[in-house]
Amino acid sequence: MLIRLLGPVEVEHSGQTRPVRPPQVALALAALAWEAGRVVPVESLLARVWGEAVPAGARRTLYTIITRIRRDVLADEGAVVRRLGGYLLDVDESAVDVARFRGLAGRAAAAPDPVPLLGEALALWRGDPLTGLPGAWVERAGHRLRDERKEILLRWARAMTGRDAAAAVTALSPLAEEYPLDELVAAALIEALHACGRTAEALARFARVRHTLAEELGVEPGASLRRVHQTLLRSGDVTETARPVPAQLPMPLRCFVGREAELERLEAMIGRRQAVACAISGPPGVGKSSLALRWAHLYRDRFPDGQLYADLGTADAATILPGFLSALGVPEARMPSGQAAQIGLYRSLLACRRVLVVLDDARDAEQVRPLLATAPGSLTLVTSRAELSGLAVTEGAHLLRLDVLPGADAYRLLAAWLGEQRPAVEPEAAALIVRRCGRLPLALAIVAARLAQRTDLPLAEVAADLERAGADLEPFAHSDPAIDLRRVFGRSYESLPAPVARLFRRLGRHPGPHLPLLAAASLAALPADRTRELATRLEHANLAELRGPGDLRIHDLLRVYAAEQARATDSRSVRRTATRRLLDYYVHTACAANDLCYPHRDSLTLDPPARGTSVERFAGQAEALRWYADEAAVLPTLLAEAVEAGLDGHVWRLTWAFAEFMQRRGLWEETLRGNEVALEAARRLGDRLARARCHNSIARAQLRLGRHREAVEHFERAAELHRELGEPGLEAHVHLGLSIVPSENGPAVPLGHTLRALELFRQAGDIVGEARALNNAGWLRAESGAYDEALADCRRAQRILADAGYAQGEGLTWDSIAHVLNLKGDLPGAVAGFERAAELLRADDDLHAAADTLVRLGETHLRADDVAAAVTVWKQAAELYGAVGDPRADKVRARVSAHL
Repeated sequence: MLIRLLGPVEVEHSGQTRPVRPPQVALALAALAWEAGRVVPVESLLARVWGEAVPAGARRTLYTIITRIRRDVLADEGAVVRRLGGYLLDVDESAVDVARFRGLAGRAAAAPDPVPLLGEALALWRGDPLTGLPGAWVERAGHRLRDERKEILLRWARAMTGRDAAAAVTALSPLAEEYPLDELVAAALIEALHACGRTAEALARFARVRHTLAEELGVEPGASLRRVHQTLLRSGDVTETARPVPAQLPMPLRCFVGREAELERLEAMIGRRQAVACAISGPPGVGKSSLALRWAHLYRDRFPDGQLYADLGTADAATILPGFLSALGVPEARMPSGQAAQIGLYRSLLACRRVLVVLDDARDAEQVRPLLATAPGSLTLVTSRAELSGLAVTEGAHLLRLDVLPGADAYRLLAAWLGEQRPAVEPEAAALIVRRCGRLPLALAIVAARLAQRTDLPLAEVAADLERAGADLEPFAHSDPAIDLRRVFGRSYESLPAPVARLFRRLGRHPGPHLPLLAAASLAALPADRTRELATRLEHANLAELRGPGDLRIHDLLRVYAAEQARATDSRSVRRTATRRLLDYYVHTACAANDLCYPHRDSLTLDPPARGTSVERFAGQAEALRWYADEAAVLPTLLAEAVEAGLDGHVWRLTWAFAEFMQRRGLWEETLRGNEVALEAARRLGDRLARARCHNSIARAQLRLGRHREAVEHFERAAELHRELGEPGLEAHVHLGLSIVPSENGPAVPLGHTLRALELFRQAGDIVGEARALNNAGWLRAESGAYDEALADCRRAQRILADAGYAQGEGLTWDSIAHVLNLKGDLPGAVAGFERAAELLRADDDLHAAADTLVRLGETHLRADDVAAAVTVWKQAAELYGAVGDPRADKVRARVSAHL
């Protein structure tokens, strides 16, 4: 299969190409294909399909469009996958012509003969990209693709000029008409015309371009175009006296892999825009220098007058400039004495040359400015641990930020050092090494270099050592300070002002790679605005990254380094109070999210948070659910931190505040493990109510995991504790749990627990709890064949819960009503009930229960001989199971396949 975007949107299957219609379907497919292999948020899809004015009901229409793409366009039910918050086109990148075009261009950059690959890339174009589709996104994407095609066509034509200049002229002539102000295109066409003996035409072309530049922009041709003109005028004459051509580039890294996308971006920024400077920044150890040298060696032929190199980590302009001038042919006797005069001479010499200047490990923009090659035709390539945005503002430099390697490239880097065989023999150990190194190239290289020296050492042993090291950078120590990870990190850390360094150390107290801004503010005991200001300084130093207005990300190894610095610098009491504030942030925020998302669940009474703690204020349920989803991953480590700090009250409260969210997402094992830790904390506190809550949560998780005997034991212990405490409402919830434990003796025992729950809820005055018990009773009565009595109970429960505004509870009662109607043979009524149940459960974010309901709805459709409807809702069920990580997704997909 090939999805074509470089022209009209089309899909090729088995050699046959079909257009994609109507425009909304084509736009949605194009948006997914543009990001193939990555999740496209629903909001982004809506904006790309409908633009700024997204109509009401667009989300429902989008779901229909996605279904049509899966079924009719791609004929592959698994190709478009629902992920939390969006959709993903699960195809290989080579299945999209845009990705194939870029891949061929990237491979051509490193090929001895780029012409075949570039020609193959250009042959993928069938017209204007995304032909005929409306919208701002299409306009932006088309503009970007046309620019990329121009750059590739230029590369192909330059390579062809020396072997078939006439073909280059044929290709470049329409491009020159399309881009009359592009001097690179003009220069390439003039050179091609001259190469095939049409020098008079080449001179006329130069005159025409010169006139256009003067008329349109009021400027003369740049240095590169003037040099081409001079070449024409000197045809057959003796060239000027030879001058030195420096070649100072260090050797490229032996094991360089990946970075194809970054090399392509560099090439696009530098080649297409005639840049005079480009700065590569990123965290320490991420491979900035390696990338710069890789690009420099690939494209050094573009700079026939030489390459200059300087390490700014060890020297400044005052010591570097004389060396550069000497390399450019200035004898010592003519060397100016003052720096200003040296800068003037340096720029004058470069004004009529094409030179590449590589400035490695720059401290800041001021250190770079005296060494910039400012004339067109030359380029300064800078690497820096800091963000050099000042160069972009004052010098028009292009900026590229480098991140850690993707997982596959990190594995390839390990294999490049060790050979393909060793990682292939121990893939799990190799994956663990990559993960422990955080996909940071320097960390991987340190570990891999040691492994390369010890061919007898199993990877599993090294992986185990890395795992045992935990929060310790000792495995990445090295005798060479240039590559010792602590010292590499230290060079960035030591340049921070004291308040910024203090915030960086506090971030080491957080257990995860990303943290909310208010969590960072709590750690530092600072207001949110001040924390954001300091975090911005950390981002400029590439020691952290701001993700939107309220989220910070820090690399795992940098977090370990921050924790080391905190232990070395801050007192034990300072670190302990920071941890207390962090845990207060999580307990108070999680309880606020619980109250907002699950208002019919009981609330906890909390002591005020520690002074200096910030707490989230959510704008609505959706925002609170996003917070839950983001922070659930760090819950186990937070609990461990709380246990270590002796904050047992925080342990059980934090577990309780996350429990409902985790249960609705089907995270049963995680719920079980967290509540087992919380139960021990409650025992240490001697808090019987907390113990009862933990037993109840453990029982529900055990029940979902099919461990019925263990579930009953924990339910009974919870009920006993609630009776001792005189808490009839809470004891009633336990009996509700016992009522859904499968019984070998039929529905009598569960019904007994349900009726006991009903009695206790009435005693406690809990009308919502009473309705939930009635719903359970209705389901169990239906199992005994008492359908009318069952319907009466369920319908009464539904009315109570609807009046109370309890969407999840009402959804479950509609599911029960539909179940009873199904048993009675009222299939249309059952279908309507299940549909209403699924709608309510999805709206209240109970994806797990919604999936269960959709499975039952599909079975009802099947009883009514409507196979197509059954398959449709089962697909939805599989999607929801997949979103919450439930393994039943595969079983439902198998059922879909069996009925197609």
